Amino acid sequence: MVYAAAALLSERGLAGTSFSEVIERSGAPRGSIYHHFPDGKDALAAEAIALVGARVLTALREGEGATPAQVVQRFFEAWRKVLVKTDCQAGCAIAAVANERLAHPELGARAAKVFISWERELEARLATAGLPKAKAASAASLILASVEGALILCRARRDIAPFDAIRDALVSFVDA
Repeated sequence: MVYAAAALLSERGLAGTSFSEVIERSGAPRGSIYHHFPDGKDALAAEAIALVGARVLTALREGEGATPAQVVQRFFEAWRKVLVKTDCQAGCAIAAVANERLAHPELGARAAKVFISWERELEARLATAGLPKAKAASAASLILASVEGALILCRARRDIAPFDAIRDALVSFVDA
C-alpha cells in the first residue's frame, strides 16, 4: 500500500490521491488500509514520504569511489527511470507533498526534511568524489533543484529531452 501511495503521490499529488485509488493500485483488501492507517491519508502519506526518502538516499549511497560527474549521472539516472517508465507522467512524490504544505503542514515539514537529507547526501558524495567542500555544497543544492525542475518540465512537455540537457549541463559544471 505504501508503494502504491508513493506512486500515486508522484503522479497526482496529495489532494489527488485517495484511499480508494491506493487500494485499487495495490490490490490490498479495503479493510487493510484502515487497519494499517487508522489515522487516515496523512499517516499513509507520511509512510510514503519515508519510503521515497530512504530509497533515494540508498541510491545516492551506491557507487563508492565515483567521480563528481558519476554522482550527478547516477542521481539523474534514478529519476530518469521514473520518467521513462511512466511516459513522463510521474515526478517526485516528495515535491508533490511539499507543494501542498499549506494544507498539510506536518507532511510539508517531513518533505522538507527529506529534501535536506538528499542535499546533504549529495554534498557528501560530491566531496568524497573530490569536489572542494564549498563547491560540493553549492553543487548539491543546484543538482537537487535542477532535478526537481527538470521533472516538472518533462511532465509538462511529456518529453525527456529537458532532463537530459540539464543532466549534461550539470555534469559539465561539476567537471569544471
